[in-house]
Amino acid sequence: MDDYHHRIEYQRRRPGGALVCEHVENVSDHGWYVVRGEAWKAHYTRGCAAEYLTRVRAESGTYVVVVWRADVRVCTTKLDWARPSRG
Repeated sequence: MDDYHHRIEYQRRRPGGALVCEHVENVSDHGWYVVRGEAWKAHYTRGCAAEYLTRVRAESGTYVVVVWRADVRVCTTKLDWARPSRG
């Protein structure tokens, strides 16, 4: 049985500071546990977020990315995102 189901919430900061959950992704991934420590979890989360936000062509802005495993928060990190221009 796969025990690495995670929910990733992408909350974009609006003018005035409010956070709005604009995207949610469910993944089966053990990458957060490859290296110990909060620095690795934040690094890995930002990499996952950059890949996902590119794929869905998300709006540019500041995102707070929250990773959950069941009801346990694995990581929360900030990402300043600039949508890549279409080449």
